[in-house]
Amino acid sequence: MESISHVLGITPLSWDVQEQVEECVAKFISRWRRKKKEKALEAKYQLMERHLDMFPAYPSNLDEFCENHVFHKSIVYLSKLEKGRRWGRCMHCGGRFRLDRSVKPGSEGICPKCGVPVRFRGEWAEKPFVSKAKICIPYLVDGQVLLRYTNVQRAISPLQMRPEYDYTDFFLNITVEKNGRQKTYAYWWRQYPYYCSGWNRLRNGSECFSATYVYTENLPEIFGERYCHVDLRAGLQGLCRPIWFYDLLQNLRNIPQAEYLFKLGLPVLAANLSSQKPGIIGFSELTGVSKQYLPILRETQAMESEIKLLAASKKWVPFEAFRQLCVLNLDYYSLNTMQSIMEYNSLGRVLRYLQSQKKRKKTFANLLGIYRDYLDMAKRLGYNMKKKAILEPRDLKVQHDLMAAQLAEQKREKENSLLPLAIQDGLYWWAQEYANEKYQVVYPQTRDDFINEGISLNHCVGSVGYYDRHVLGRQMVFFIRQTPQPDKPLYTTEIDMDEGRIRQLYGFSDTSVPKDVRAFTEGFVRAAMRWRSAQRIAG
Repeated sequence: MESISHVLGITPLSWDVQEQVEECVAKFISRWRRKKKEKALEAKYQLMERHLDMFPAYPSNLDEFCENHVFHKSIVYLSKLEKGRRWGRCMHCGGRFRLDRSVKPGSEGICPKCGVPVRFRGEWAEKPFVSKAKICIPYLVDGQVLLRYTNVQRAISPLQMRPEYDYTDFFLNITVEKNGRQKTYAYWWRQYPYYCSGWNRLRNGSECFSATYVYTENLPEIFGERYCHVDLRAGLQGLCRPIWFYDLLQNLRNIPQAEYLFKLGLPVLAANLSSQKPGIIGFSELTGVSKQYLPILRETQAMESEIKLLAASKKWVPFEAFRQLCVLNLDYYSLNTMQSIMEYNSLGRVLRYLQSQKKRKKTFANLLGIYRDYLDMAKRLGYNMKKKAILEPRDLKVQHDLMAAQLAEQKREKENSLLPLAIQDGLYWWAQEYANEKYQVVYPQTRDDFINEGISLNHCVGSVGYYDRHVLGRQMVFFIRQTPQPDKPLYTTEIDMDEGRIRQLYGFSDTSVPKDVRAFTEGFVRAAMRWRSAQRIAG
């Protein structure tokens, strides 16, 4: 306490007074820190409230924009058949028209009134048809750019004349000018346990990682007629796929190739660029594919991972096949699986074949995994990979399971041969009979002995790891049986033959063994070490 006495300018205090002073100082510092933290937290929430209040109401024409530019498929409700014909009502344009009996609920087609792709449903359907998407709505408020990321839900019911829309914000970005520099604030709507939720501020500069559609009606007012030499509204208005809008804005400012791709009509690819590629300016150099594919890339707004499939294809990929691929909207891992499958079969044939297998009630990603495993197994088994009957079996799942069983049988036969060969080569060169009136040691002779022991005693000695280590003679497995019943599984032990110790000793379901069983097993370990040493000396 000399320091406190020095600060206070008093003589050294007694120990009880010193403790009181220390306690008072500690409480003062604690209250000061707590008030400082509370003040900072209050300022943080006040700033967040001001930022949240900056966002205006949703655009008045947002429902119409989403109907025309976000949801690319609508619903036609069908009446019941009357004299072989029925009425249809389009929920996009509101038009009514007659249809013949060939149009059935669940099928898809085109509305004859407005030309929009539609799905046909019976007007007697009880539940509304719900579609979901994400959209980014930009604003310009007091010279500051605001990006509002919103979940959009569209519900179409036969009892209503128009679709119903519901909007829920999930991410907010605010870019402000501060001291001549841009600063981006980020807020994320977080759902907590027990139905609690609220806005959370993230690290400055954080961006939304969800790809979204973009509300384009006010882009010229916010970014001008030309943003980094491109017309944002014209380039994004007909976008058929979600895009990483924040990344697109950054890339257009920092990466010259992004401007080139955007002007080619490939904004999604421009947003996907991760860094500048010095010296690379041509289309083929940037994408890895011929410029002959440019029309289909514009139409589908393909992502970089999808374009890699074109580059990996040894043959020309028809536009229709690539269009079907983009409609599937596969994730990164599924696209990698597709690329490995294309080593055996062309993209178009793979898509047609897997669509025919879709009736098996599997997702497309799941079918891809099964098909790749099947092709890999067929190659390992030595089948002719050029025959159509091998490349495209009638029932993929059945053939996959048959080949898996065949490979498992081959593997089992190979494993079964290891132990007998090891025994012939002297695995048990040191072994002798070890038993007393109550127990005896049994030496396993085959792979099946391990499997049966594991099944009978409900433990893991049947796994391949124990078998492989036993064959090497380092960590060996032995069966402890009752002398009158040597064929009935009772206890199992694993012994480290280098260190001469018991690694494991268990009964049914890994239960502990009686003391006399442990004593018997320890005696066997000591005897085994003596036998090995004696035979080495004799040798």
